[in-house]
Amino acid sequence: MNQDLITKQSILLDFEAESKDEALYSICAQLFLLRKTTDPIGLYNDINKRENIVSTFAGQHIAIPHVITQHINEPVLCFVRVKSDEFYWNEEDEDVRIIFLLAVPLKENLKKLRESQSYVFSSIAQLMTDPSMIELWLTTNEERVILDSLNLAFESNFKATTSIKE
Repeated sequence: MNQDLITKQSILLDFEAESKDEALYSICAQLFLLRKTTDPIGLYNDINKRENIVSTFAGQHIAIPHVITQHINEPVLCFVRVKSDEFYWNEEDEDVRIIFLLAVPLKENLKKLRESQSYVFSSIAQLMTDPSMIELWLTTNEERVILDSLNLAFESNFKATTSIKE
């Protein structure tokens, strides 16, 4: 697993956005500032195409948009905590406070990409079942705390999957 997949710089707390489109557009702009993309509009359009296929609302106030795209320079995971208590993903019953955006370059080995996505998604899914983790993500003001919780889950999932293959 890439140690730079998520960094303190890709953790955005109390993010101002009124809609899913505004949030995704602003996250793409942030990725441009972090030099993860040279084409934030192309990235945004690819994410929207993926969203139009099926919603990435995951429950527990979490959405996990993800995309394989030529408009990202390297794999990246963003953790975004939306500031508004009244932020909806698609419908009013899709109340979202946390967005995990996963973007990976198209040039990567597709099989390896799918495996890596599985590690990320399963790690997030495991953490989502823990109400204390959701509460931590919603309340902490320290990017390091979020980063450590995610990296620990990624490492644990990677070790479990690797030992199953052996």
